[in-house]
Amino acid sequence: MREYVFTIEYDRGVDPIADVFIDHPEAIARSVACNVVGEDMWRIDRFSGPEHAIDALEELVLDANRCNECPEGACDSYREHELLETSPTTATVYTYRQGIDACPALPYPASEHLGPGLVFETRRRGNEYVWRILTRDGTGAGELFDHVRESFPDTIGISLSQTGDPTHWGDGDDDRDELPYEQRAALEAAVDAGYYQTPRECTLAEVAEDAGIPRSTLQYRLQNAETWLATEFTEGCLDVDDEVPERAP
Repeated sequence: MREYVFTIEYDRGVDPIADVFIDHPEAIARSVACNVVGEDMWRIDRFSGPEHAIDALEELVLDANRCNECPEGACDSYREHELLETSPTTATVYTYRQGIDACPALPYPASEHLGPGLVFETRRRGNEYVWRILTRDGTGAGELFDHVRESFPDTIGISLSQTGDPTHWGDGDDDRDELPYEQRAALEAAVDAGYYQTPRECTLAEVAEDAGIPRSTLQYRLQNAETWLATEFTEGCLDVDDEVPERAP
């Protein structure tokens, strides 16, 4: 098995969905599932971010008149979308597409050049749209890169940023995106400011001031985030059903 990572970079004004992520760098999207068989594709995407970003993304992503994968937003494939779950700061969207051979985006050319049995994982943040592709062998990636590079306009950058053995497939790394948006933003602000360094490089009040929220609000969100992280770690690494051996006297 081999893993290829394609990074697509957008300039502002090229794609309206990309513009939402550029304007709101704290927003994140990742695919929960993404599958291609023949000329059909279906996927589930989860979006997390501030309320106004989620509102804008829902309006764009659920529009069946535009292609969410095409570099220029239009192709002849059939598209249907359904909003599975939504909250002020999250949205989960199911997408089914038919006739993707008419679409210049990455999924169909990948199946053509890399062969069957592909597994896709995507992640969007800022101006980057990252595709991780797990394939059965290591041939065809160069031809795929050349094909996609020729299909994309010059205003969109694309790079084959990593090749190598498969890493982090199925290990739950992306579960951190399930952390509520406000708590994730608070945790990121504290980490970036050095609050968790030893010794600490700032106070909680300084992090709150930089984030533009009350200190009590920041503390509450950090406490909830820390509880969530601790719970996720213990549930993932410890089997609560295991019997604890008695300690010798």
